[in-house]
Amino acid sequence: MKKLLLSALIVELFAGSASAQSNMTITGQIDNGIRKETGSDTRMWRNHDNLIRFKGTEELGNSTKAVFNLEHRLNPNDGTRCSGNNAVDTLHGTPGVDWQGAANVGLKGNDWGSVLFGRTTSITISNYSRIDPFGYDGIAASGGAFDITYSGQIANSVRYDSPQWHGLSFSGSYSLGKESHKRNADGNAINYHAYGNDGFAAGLVYENGAFLFVADYERLPDSDKSWSWDAGATYTAGPFTFYAGYHAVTVKRAAVQILIDDDNALKQKNAIAAVKHTTGPHTIRASYNWGRAETEGEFDGHSNRYALGYLYSLSKRTSLYAHAVYTDNSNDGVGRIYNSNGTIQDSMTGVQFGITHKF
Repeated sequence: MKKLLLSALIVELFAGSASAQSNMTITGQIDNGIRKETGSDTRMWRNHDNLIRFKGTEELGNSTKAVFNLEHRLNPNDGTRCSGNNAVDTLHGTPGVDWQGAANVGLKGNDWGSVLFGRTTSITISNYSRIDPFGYDGIAASGGAFDITYSGQIANSVRYDSPQWHGLSFSGSYSLGKESHKRNADGNAINYHAYGNDGFAAGLVYENGAFLFVADYERLPDSDKSWSWDAGATYTAGPFTFYAGYHAVTVKRAAVQILIDDDNALKQKNAIAAVKHTTGPHTIRASYNWGRAETEGEFDGHSNRYALGYLYSLSKRTSLYAHAVYTDNSNDGVGRIYNSNGTIQDSMTGVQFGITHKF
C-alpha cells in the first residue's frame, strides 16, 4: 500500500512539474537570390528578412500563459548580422542591434488578449503591410515601405493586442523615448539624436470573410514627434484578392540618409492599388504605387511605381519568386526616397529572383 501511495505521489509530482515547464519552438525563414537595379551592381540579396525565431509559452492556468519572443536576423549571402532599415534604431545611434526583430516577454489570455514588454513589432507594420500583396518586402514593396520613418520594431515598448470580437480587434502601444534634449549654449540641438519624445500607436482591424479593413495611427519615439496614419482594405473573390490603401507621414526629424532642417518638415503621401491571383502553386501579384514627398528643395516631388511578381510554391515551406519593378520619379531627390536601392536618379528599373524556405 505504501509503495502504491509513493508511486502515485511521484507521478503527481512529475506531472505537475511537466505542466509548469515552458514550451519553446524554433522557427524562421531563409531567403536569398539575385538582385539588379539601375545604378547598382548585380548582387546577392534577400527578398524577405532572414531570421531565426525563438518563441516560448508557459501555461499559468485560468486560460493564461506567459510568452516570450526573440528574433535574430542575418544576411545569408555572407553570414553577417542584418543591420536592418529601422529609423528608431538609427536615431538611437544603434543600427544593427543583436536582436533586430522582436525581443519581448509578456502574458496572454484567451479572454483578454496579450500584453508584451520590450522590443515589439510596430502596429503600423503589423497591420498596413497586409495591404501590400508583396508584404512590404523586396524591390516590389509598396511606397509605404519607403517611409523615411519606417521602423519594423520599436524598442522600450509596451504593446497590447485584444482578442477578436465578431471580426473586430484593436492594438495599442506606448514607447519610452530617450528624452535627452541636449542643446548648446545658443539653445540649438547638438545633433539629431537629441530630439527625444515618447511614442505611441493605435490600430484597428476588421475581418469578415473575404473582407479586411485596417486603420492605424502612430507617433514615432525620438523623432521630434513625427507621426503617420493609414487606412486600407482587401477583398477576396475566388482566386483574386484586391488591395487598396493610403498611408501618410509627417517627418519632423528624418532618420535614414535624409536629414530635414528644423523649420522644414517633410510630408510623405503614399497610395496603393494592387491585385493578387492564386491558383494551385502559382501566385501572380501586381501593384501600382503613387508617392508624394512635400517639402522645400530637392526632395519635393512625386513618384509612380509599378511592380509585377510571380511566386511558385514547391511545398508549404519552400517557394521560388521573380519580381520586376519600374519607378518613375519627378526628380533625382525623390528617387533617393523611393528607389529601392536609394540611388539619386529620376527613374529605376529592378529585377529580383530567388528562393525562400520557412522552417
